[in-house]
Amino acid sequence: MKLEDIKQQLSQKLEQNSKINIVQMECWTIPVHTLQITYKPVIRSKMDILMKMLLISFQKGNFQHAEQLSEILLVEQLFIQDLMTKMLKTGLIEKGETHYQLTVKGLSQLSSGVFEEEQEPQTMELHYSPVHETFLYGDVEEVLDYEDFPEESYRYVHHNEELQLSNEQILKELRDNKANAESNEENQTQEIISSVDSIEEIQINDVPCIEFIEYNKEKDLYSARIWNSVEESWDEILEQQINSKDRPTWKESFK
Repeated sequence: MKLEDIKQQLSQKLEQNSKINIVQMECWTIPVHTLQITYKPVIRSKMDILMKMLLISFQKGNFQHAEQLSEILLVEQLFIQDLMTKMLKTGLIEKGETHYQLTVKGLSQLSSGVFEEEQEPQTMELHYSPVHETFLYGDVEEVLDYEDFPEESYRYVHHNEELQLSNEQILKELRDNKANAESNEENQTQEIISSVDSIEEIQINDVPCIEFIEYNKEKDLYSARIWNSVEESWDEILEQQINSKDRPTWKESFK
């Protein structure tokens, strides 16, 4: 796989427009940080009838044993005991000196009719680009296999700059990823990500981009078009950066 082949294909496509001439082409790289995020999701689901009945019972009565509730609700004692164990574990009820009682959390979930249960920690890999100040999507490992990998770096990258990401940014990205993954699924449950446990920077990879400077004869205007290889699309953010910084010099340079 060669960048030169992609470069030629893209330049031909751009110049299909008779008003456009490509005056310069080059390749360079941007740094992309691969982060491993550990988080603990919460599953939200509609509370079932038996759980509601038990919570109301603990709210209004004084019960010490599952057997008492089994007799009143006419439900198998084993089911009652399993559900009580689950509610104790999730903090919906607590054992007082004389009887079980609702916690503040239990009262809140009873009022909303939604049961929330913490899950085991999970991990997700994210790819962050400091020059974009946002996350990128795609297979970073795949783009490292180009035979003619460029040595030059993006001219407006700050190499020694520390990665600065807030938990809010990472949380939003995790939630967006989950929402996209679940958008085509019809689930009765909803997975909520409320906090990040840890952030580990695994590696930094240089990702190739292809830069075209095109001249529009009709508008007498030079513009940058940047192909982002990891996202396999035109990169509007980098195009805007380069146009704002370099456009004033192009008329003189390409006379």
